[in-house]
Amino acid sequence: MADSAQESTSTADVGSVPTFFWEHVSFLDSLEKVVTSASDPDSWPLPNAPDEEQGLVREMCKILETYQEKPTCLDPYLERTVSKLMAVVQEYVSAYHDSLEAMCVSISMTRLNGIFDLLYTICKVRGYKIALRFFPHTVADVEPVFTTLWRYSVDFNASSWPARYVLLIWLSLLAMIPFDIESIDSGLSGLPAIDLHGCSNDGTLLSLWIELGKLYLSRPGCEMEGAAVMLARLLSRKDTVTLLQPAFIEWAVCEINEAAGLNEKGKDNPKQRLDIESVLRINGALRVLCHLFAAMDSPRALGKQVPVLQRIFQSETFEQNSITRKLISKATQRMALLMLPPTQLRTKHFHTRPSVRNNLGEFEAKDNGADYSAVSNSTENYDGTIEQVLDIEIPEDVECFLGILLHRLHDKDTIVRWSASKGVGRITERLPVALAREIVTAVANVLKEETIVDNRGLIDVSMTAEFSWHGALLCLAELSRRGLLYPQHLRDIIPWVIRGLTYEIQRGDYSVGANVRDAACYVMWSFARIPNASGKCVLAEMSTEMATALISVAVFDRESNIRRAASAAFQEHVGRQYRNPLLHHLCTVTIYHWDIKTRELAVKALRELAPLSPAYLRKVLLPGIVAHTSSPFLAVRHGAITAVGAIAEVLATHLTADEAASEMILAVVGSVPARYMEDFGAPMTLAALASYLGSLSRAGWEIGGGDNNTGNNIQNKYFDIFVQALTTCKDVMGIVCEFTAFVDVYGLKAEQRSCIEEYTRVDRSGTSRESFVLALGVLSDPDVANMLCRLVSDGASVEIRRNAAMALGQFCERAQGNERQEHAQELAAVSALSRGLDDHTVDNRGDVGSWVRKESLRSLARIFESNDRAFVGLCSSGNDLSMRLLGQIVRAATEKIDKLRAEAGRVLEIILFRQHLECNSAADPHIDDCLMQLKQLIANSPAHFSSTESDNQEIGAFNWADPKSAFARIVHVLSVDDKRLRQPLFEGFVLTGSVEPLGKIAVKAVATYAETLAGTEPTCTTAVASDAQPTWSIDGILNELTRLLLTDRHTSRIINPTLIVADQLIEQGALLTASTESWIPLYRAVQRVAFKLRAPIRLTHCLKLYSSLALMSDELARLAAESLLAHIGHPTLKIRQTAADFLFGLVCIHGAVDVGNDIEEIEQLLAETEWSLDKDNVRNARNRLVELVRQHIRQ
Repeated sequence: MADSAQESTSTADVGSVPTFFWEHVSFLDSLEKVVTSASDPDSWPLPNAPDEEQGLVREMCKILETYQEKPTCLDPYLERTVSKLMAVVQEYVSAYHDSLEAMCVSISMTRLNGIFDLLYTICKVRGYKIALRFFPHTVADVEPVFTTLWRYSVDFNASSWPARYVLLIWLSLLAMIPFDIESIDSGLSGLPAIDLHGCSNDGTLLSLWIELGKLYLSRPGCEMEGAAVMLARLLSRKDTVTLLQPAFIEWAVCEINEAAGLNEKGKDNPKQRLDIESVLRINGALRVLCHLFAAMDSPRALGKQVPVLQRIFQSETFEQNSITRKLISKATQRMALLMLPPTQLRTKHFHTRPSVRNNLGEFEAKDNGADYSAVSNSTENYDGTIEQVLDIEIPEDVECFLGILLHRLHDKDTIVRWSASKGVGRITERLPVALAREIVTAVANVLKEETIVDNRGLIDVSMTAEFSWHGALLCLAELSRRGLLYPQHLRDIIPWVIRGLTYEIQRGDYSVGANVRDAACYVMWSFARIPNASGKCVLAEMSTEMATALISVAVFDRESNIRRAASAAFQEHVGRQYRNPLLHHLCTVTIYHWDIKTRELAVKALRELAPLSPAYLRKVLLPGIVAHTSSPFLAVRHGAITAVGAIAEVLATHLTADEAASEMILAVVGSVPARYMEDFGAPMTLAALASYLGSLSRAGWEIGGGDNNTGNNIQNKYFDIFVQALTTCKDVMGIVCEFTAFVDVYGLKAEQRSCIEEYTRVDRSGTSRESFVLALGVLSDPDVANMLCRLVSDGASVEIRRNAAMALGQFCERAQGNERQEHAQELAAVSALSRGLDDHTVDNRGDVGSWVRKESLRSLARIFESNDRAFVGLCSSGNDLSMRLLGQIVRAATEKIDKLRAEAGRVLEIILFRQHLECNSAADPHIDDCLMQLKQLIANSPAHFSSTESDNQEIGAFNWADPKSAFARIVHVLSVDDKRLRQPLFEGFVLTGSVEPLGKIAVKAVATYAETLAGTEPTCTTAVASDAQPTWSIDGILNELTRLLLTDRHTSRIINPTLIVADQLIEQGALLTASTESWIPLYRAVQRVAFKLRAPIRLTHCLKLYSSLALMSDELARLAAESLLAHIGHPTLKIRQTAADFLFGLVCIHGAVDVGNDIEEIEQLLAETEWSLDKDNVRNARNRLVELVRQHIRQ
């Protein structure tokens, strides 16, 4: 229950989008506190944040870090969180910049470390690219952010690295502003001195920006990454790419050479060993080059640095650091990609259809007429693919870079092999077919190195290197994902990949090879995503061997992560390679299952899978399913008919073009023997046929083959089936839905309409009449509308009234004609549904009237949603229907049934926020004021989910099913100065207040609202604004309680709850400020209810209320004591005892009646007398008690 409540709260907070950020309530609450504390400028000179703020930041960071593996759960709240934090930081850096210009720096650089910690944690969990979307990026932010980062660089503090990282990535975003940087350079002055390692600059903002970024490239951790991103974006601008980018690349190359101890020729210096500082300098330069190469459009800026970089990448100096080798792999692939044509000119493979020429035409069409003048020829392979051979010149440097990456596949570190694998895949994607094949062959040959294959085909890998196998398999997976494995390659590679699934080599008392097996699972997974059909055929040929190997690994491998990987790969192939076997099993076994629920689920699955293999389903499976539609076995017949309908609906475009298939589909009804629709199992067969006919209708199948006479006969036959189904089946909701689709497509004849109306006559059997009442909603005759309006309130059974309410909403939604007729029908329908909201029928099944009330609310929602001026029409009708209806809806919003309360809330929101409410009703000018008050009170209620404008409310976003929030929201409508709203709403609270466990919540809502009221009625009535005081009073509550008690005293539905709620409100002290004059009518009303009453339950409630009223004033105490004395002689034993108990508390405990010296005797009489004995046995004690108490009451 807690989880569901939490989930519903999450959904309400973000509108209609569900979320799984479970701690969002506490997180957002802490965020508000942190932002409020950190945004106080008076606290910025402090060296540290307050302890409470630091504690909240630590807790928030812990919450965020728990979503490291599922960061998308934070997305619905990410913009709100980052925007609020960045607003504080933006104000902070602006203030620091202003104080620097004024030469009066009084802001602490560590005060906002907590805010920066939160921002860094968000970047770490969700990624800096996503977080940057919500950073401010105005021109005015450039210099303040740069100045703040400069200051952080001067006063270097090890604990402030998150702040420096956030400022660096913020500057990377600001570097993309579409203005010349020189135009926003104000000539920064007053900057503190900073050691830039001897670098020279001209003092401009751009020069300082670059030099500051260079400084951070040698810093460890994420500051290096932030500086690299910032410099890459800064140097990729239009105003810097030509002037500064080549010089910066030259500087980065020199930095690598200098740090690595390489001379100009690129040879190692044997006297120098790389230390940590040198490694950091090398990694920083390589990292910024990687980002810069990714942003470059061409290799022109590299100039003479290409051969130098080649020598660097091939040097053995960097073998000692895995991060360096990974960055070299990344820089290598990005340099190669710069030298190759873009991705859209890569080699493409297409499965042939009629001819090569057609496929080439498809190639040109898919690429929107791009210029493929580089295509020299095209060849059609034996396997049905077409190779587009691109005449492009591949630079020799690319071959060198490919050699470097292929060498890195053997690296000892996984991160290096993984980077090299992705690089080989990306480069190969842009190469011509011949060269791409050579690369695939080279990678595959890595698996064959140092292996032995015996005569039985078994592969011995005991002499191989696990790193080489792992790198080769990762590379094959990347190539496979990109569709670069040809069929001939697949046949050769798959056996080696299967061997990789069991790769394990023992090394002493441990073994190696788990990473190889994991990579083999990845390759198997990627095989399932091969795009070309010829490759899929090869996989189909070897599917048995692949499936056997994957299942064995998924079940028996030692490592759990490998078992999961093998299982994922197997599932991927099942969904793609085994689709037809799945369909075959579904259509030959599952749809004929003995359990009807299983058959229904099978048909749902068939609807999803059928569009994926239409030809196989049409040619292979459909004839067998159609043959089973006349099966003598009920389950088989039901499943087959339903399945044929589903296939006919989802594959209509494929089947109508096939004459034989169309004939099979349309012959289903004629193939079912008539006895199957009359004997045992007829309801299930008719339900299946109704589903089949509904599917044909929704797909728009033509019946009769264009012959009107044949079409009419078939239409009559289909209508007769629906009549039989409505007469026979118990669950008719689905049948009416299918019948609606049938009527929309094929229509109804006059005699058929008369037939439906005939079945709703009073002399028909109950079940069939209920079904046809529901079917009346598909008709459009005014007489049908009148009949439904009458049945909503006068139906013989609650089922008829419920179905009439449902049908009436459907009728109004479908009604067409002139506006005057539609308005009259809507007015009559709303009036009938209003009467349905007063249905409170109760029988041995419980509150069955709630069925009618719920369907009436749903139909009202359909009416108001289909016509946004329907409520205006009600207001202009000249009667009291509109306000009476609103009163009934707000009363329903206090119902004890959650679903009914939710429907009422939805209708209320539709009326207030989706209807045009400019009524201007001359009949009742007060309507406009009441609607405006109601709209403001609902929108601005404390329980509302947001503070958005009332005209933009999200319908259905508020959880009306939650009683606590719903009652707290709707109770404020009691302030509307109109008894047509106030009385039914208060009545609803009273009715719910007597039911546990919702009763306590309802009474608490009224008591809380009463605290805002004055004791007496205001002297004048004014319109209630959103911040105005309510126009009601405590006296008004007492008057309502009195009114309810003065209703028909023989009706316990109202009176008993009123007695209970009145007593609870008095006990909670909600009515203490009422005037004395208002209590006497309430007492007289209770006295009237109790007069000559013998019902023990109601009389007990009256006696309890007497005892509560006695505490309000001396006069009420005397009156209550008199009434309790009168009931001590009641004929019912229990009532006498109860009256004595309450009188004892009134006189002896609370002292509400002063009895002087007689207190001891009165106490003895009340406590020691057995009032539950016969009346004659207690007569003397009663007479004495009456004598003693009355003499003090009447003094």
